[in-house]
This record gives sequence, structure tokens and C-alpha cells, in this order.
Amino acid sequence: MSDLPAQVAQTREALAALLARLDPDAAARSAAPPPPARPTVVLVGAPGRGRGELLAALLGLAAVPERAADGALRATHGEAAAAPGRLALPVPLLEELDLLAPGRAADPGAWPVDGATAALVLADAAAPVGAEELDALARAAGRVDTVVFALTRTDAHRGWRTVLEADRALVAEHVPRLAGAPWFPVAAALAGRAGSATSPAAAEALRRRSGIAALQRELHRLVARRRRMLAEANALRLLAAGLDGVATRAAATRTALRSPRDGTGDLARRRDELLAARAALRRDHHTRWRADLAGARVAAADDLAARVRALAASTRARIDAADRAGLAAVPRELAGEVETLAAAVVEGLGARLRSLVAATLADLVPADELPALRVAEVADPGLVPPPRARPAEDRLLVVAGASGGLGLSRLALLPLLAVPLAPAALGVALVPVSVGLGLGAAGWVARARRLAADRAHLRQWTTEALAEVRGDLDRVLADALITTEREVTLALDAALEDRARELEDAVAAADRAVRHAGADRAEADRAAARTAAEAAEGRDRAEALLRHLAALRDRVDVPVDVAEPHPRPAAAT
Repeated sequence: MSDLPAQVAQTREALAALLARLDPDAAARSAAPPPPARPTVVLVGAPGRGRGELLAALLGLAAVPERAADGALRATHGEAAAAPGRLALPVPLLEELDLLAPGRAADPGAWPVDGATAALVLADAAAPVGAEELDALARAAGRVDTVVFALTRTDAHRGWRTVLEADRALVAEHVPRLAGAPWFPVAAALAGRAGSATSPAAAEALRRRSGIAALQRELHRLVARRRRMLAEANALRLLAAGLDGVATRAAATRTALRSPRDGTGDLARRRDELLAARAALRRDHHTRWRADLAGARVAAADDLAARVRALAASTRARIDAADRAGLAAVPRELAGEVETLAAAVVEGLGARLRSLVAATLADLVPADELPALRVAEVADPGLVPPPRARPAEDRLLVVAGASGGLGLSRLALLPLLAVPLAPAALGVALVPVSVGLGLGAAGWVARARRLAADRAHLRQWTTEALAEVRGDLDRVLADALITTEREVTLALDAALEDRARELEDAVAAADRAVRHAGADRAEADRAAARTAAEAAEGRDRAEALLRHLAALRDRVDVPVDVAEPHPRPAAAT
């Protein structure tokens, strides 16, 4: 073990000389930056992953400190002091390492990990990592050897465990060497709330649920007292990535040299055709995608309008034919029908959008890598507002109807009172009849008026409720279409960029073949084979030594007198 540092330095120098001999440009790109004065863990990830919040939680702060003008924030050990973009704290975690949340990069697809000792990659618990994040991760993994993952905001997403398994599988597929990298589900918001908890027990429970302590200990275990080892590992990682690129380009050159002898002119024409095809591909795909999305928007709006009209017509017919018991059941039945309608509309839009995505990206990415679109769901199935109380005017109409019924009974008895025979006696005899007829007529008119008022009230409520339902569903569809347009446009751009890079590699290989067209192609092929073999052998040497360093790093413990890394007692989840 005492000879290991010398062995690592010797191997690094030999591989650097090999890469400089095989490809001086690649050697310049793979030159390791000077290691930082203190071990530095850089927090990287796609925008909006909560790097500032996680850094504050790791340091036990209640709020995110002020950033520099470019958005960067560095935390180091020292007496409590703060300046924009730089923070000093007497926190045990910072005794052995610095934490850095870098600022905005010129290229959003390239994470700034150069010069870092280790990288802490943040992923969101809302959804699995996307293609752009995986591409950025692959590039970063070629420049820094030690990578730890944090799945953020697990407190806000119940399905984070499913997302975590999907993220592990995606990372293992796209960056195989990180298949065994540690993942830590964390909730910075819970750690922040622990400081204002009402009791120590509640604060301790929040810290346990946040998962911050486990991440603190892992960062301390990986980085503390290992600055030189990790710096050498990062240098070897850069050389391994550079040699792998040389081997890949040499293999592409051999493929081009072994293609049929089609002369310089034919190769140039083929290159021009491929360039023209690339330009047309980008234009045609974007035009078709925008046209198809506009058609989907119109079709979804028409489908929603037709369904709402049909539901309104059936509800009005049911109201016109219903008695009072049937009218009382109308709101409950309408709520169930609206819930079914909303599910059908959202499901129809989702199927339509998924078919559009498959048609748009089918010739650019494999079918199993097509983005799985999730159309926004209706958050509350009770979309129908409850009926309002009947207005006072309805009760006045019922009373007026009853008074009219009494008046009709008196009019019906007027002819009998005009009979000249014993009018007084007849009048006394007709009083009970008049009262009975009046009450019966008043009751019938009151019930009829009340039923008519209830039907009118429900018809008006149905119109207003369905208008509100349509507005809510219009917003759901609009949000789903906007989200889909953004995600698929990004996926389309990324796929087209990948195709463009493939084309550029093919054109570069064709150019090299053109240069060798008048020379001995067999000799050029042998030279490319030697280059590929030497580069692959050097890459494998670097990978083997990196695996040995990783095993040694995981086996050797930090001395026991090192303070606990977390700023306050917290148990791992």
C-alpha cells in the first residue's frame, strides 16, 4: 500500500504520454485542472433541482444564503461570516471539505465539475431523469470519478421510491460505471422545519425523515482525508475518457477506410447530401410536430365541447321529466357523469399525444426510449359546484300560487250563491265546501309552482355548473398541451442533436478517408488498428487502477478522532 501513490503517479504519467502521442488535441482536453486547496464537493443537476436548499440543509441553515452575481455559492470552514456567494461556518462537515453550488453555466448541458474532488448529483423525486440530464451526467462522469446521487423533495412526492428505482436503472444503462453509485433520498424542507419544531422529539423526527444526516456522513466518508487520492482518481478518469474517445474515433476511421472505394468526389458528394438531409430533417420534424400539436389542440377542444353539450342536453331532458325526488338526485348524478367525462377527455388527450410523440420521434430514437408522457390529471373529482339555495322569489311565487288557488275556489262557488232559494242557509252550507275546494286548489297550485321553480332553478344551475366544468377542463387540457409541447420539443431537439453529432462523426471519418484515398488504405487501416488497440489498452489500465483505488477508498476508514460530519444530531433514514 505504501508504493501505491508512486504506482498511481507513474501510471498517470505513462497514460498522459500515450494520449499525447496518439492525439495531442485530446490530451489537451483531458489535462487535469489543478486540484483545489481543500477537497470540494460540487452540487450539480438540472435547473430547479434545489441545489441551494440542499446545501443549506447540509449546513443546518434555515434559509438559502445569498448567492454571487453568477448564482454560485461556496461554503467553507471558518468563523461565522457571509458574503454574496461565499459562506464560512464553524460546522464539523466543513472541517474536511468545501461545498460548492456552481453558478449558471454557458452550456446548460455541461455541468461544471472541473476541479471538483467529488460530485453530488441532484435528481427530482417528481419524475425520472430525462435524456438531457443523462447526457450531462455521462459527460461529467468522464471528468470526475467520485459521484453521489441525491433524490430531492421526497416529502412532496409519495411515489419517490418508484422514481428512485427508475433513476437507478436509467443511470446504469447510460453510465454503466455508476450503476453501484450511492443514492440518498432527501427532503431539505423537512430539515429546515426541524429548526422551528415545537419540541426536541419533533425536531429529531423531522431530521430523521429528511435523510440529510445519512448524506452528510457519506460525503464525509468519501472525501475527508482523501484529497490526494481523489485528485489522482479524477486525473485518471480524464485520461480514461480521452483514451476511450481516441479508440472510438480510430474504430470509425477503420470503418470508413474499409468502405467501398468511391473516390474523393463521391465522398464529398455523399457528405453534402448528408448535410442537406440533416438540415431538412430538423426543419421537417419541427414543422410536422407543430402542425400535429395544433391539430391535437383543436381536436381536444372539439371533443370536450361535444361531450359537454351532450351532457347538458341529457341533463335538461332528465330535469324536465323528473319529479321532486328525481330532481333531488340530479346534482349527485351530474357529478358522477362529469367525473366520467373528465376522465374520458384526459385519457383521450393522453392517447392522442402519445401517438403524436411516437410518430414524431419514431425514426430518431428507439421505441423503448420514447418519453412516457403523463397528461395532467383532474386533481379534484368533485368538479361540479353544489346547487345554490333557492332564491326568495321562488317562495313568493309558491305563496302567490296558493292564494290564487283560494281565489279560484271562491269563483267556482259564486253561481251557487246567486240562487234565490234560502241564500243564507245555502251560504252556510257552502262554507265547508269552499274551504275544502280552496285548500285543495291551493295545495295543487303550490306543488305545481314549486316543481316548476325547482326545475327552472336546476336548469339554470346545470348551465352554470357545466360552464365552470368546461373552464376547469379547458385549463387542464391547456396545461397538458403546454407541458407536452415543452417536453417533446426538448426531446426532439436532443434527438436531432444526437443525429447531428452522428452525422458529424461520419463526415469527419469520411474526410479522413478522403485524405487517405490516394495513399495506401491498408497501411492507414493498420495504423488506425494500432491506435485503437493502444488507446483501448491504456483505457483498461486506467479503469483497473480506478477500481483498485475505489476499493481502497471504501476499505480505509477515516481516523476515529475526526468529528461527526453533521451540524446537529440526526439519524439516517
